[in-house]
Amino acid sequence: MFLDTANLDEIRSASKSGVFRGITTNPTILNREKVNRDERVGEILALSFPILYVQVVGDTAQERLEDAEHLLSIGNPSIGIKIPLDQIGLQTVHEFKRRHPAVPVLGTAIYSATQGILGVLAGCDTLAPYVNRMLVSGVDAYAEIEAMRQFIDERDASTQIIAASFKQPEHVVKALSAGAHTCTLPYDIFVKMVDLPQAIDAIRVFNTHGKETF
Repeated sequence: MFLDTANLDEIRSASKSGVFRGITTNPTILNREKVNRDERVGEILALSFPILYVQVVGDTAQERLEDAEHLLSIGNPSIGIKIPLDQIGLQTVHEFKRRHPAVPVLGTAIYSATQGILGVLAGCDTLAPYVNRMLVSGVDAYAEIEAMRQFIDERDASTQIIAASFKQPEHVVKALSAGAHTCTLPYDIFVKMVDLPQAIDAIRVFNTHGKETF
């Protein structure tokens, strides 16, 4: 699993679970923290996760490529590059992978299997379909994920699907069942997935009874 946040307290807390192998961010998440992007990226990298995906910005492929090169200039091998998948994004992915074939690229802002399929062909290592945003738009997010996964598997492609955009824990399970290789979770969804009120109450009772046996 990945954690979708730029909040240091959330990252430190969630990392103790041993569940997460990377962090994903985007400009909105970073803006919410009211900090300089490069400064926060450095702080997250200091927490030693295997990979941190940072999204590039720009209205043209050249601007996005320049931003990607800037991120790489930080000099940390744990940085992965997130690129939104519009036409400019496909151009950016293609050129970036030509220059840096070993750097992981995550294609993001995916609302359809068509985007995901084109992302595979352009060279994305991973894809981030937006589950909740598709559902809100009336799109069957799980069918889109299934179609992406079928395309990947039938061609023996190495691209993986990291489902994103969740508002309910059950959507995470459905995305995985539909074929997502993994998911990136907001911290609050992670908490809701594990700290169910019924479980917390049962654990409290167990602890109370356990203390009576000492």
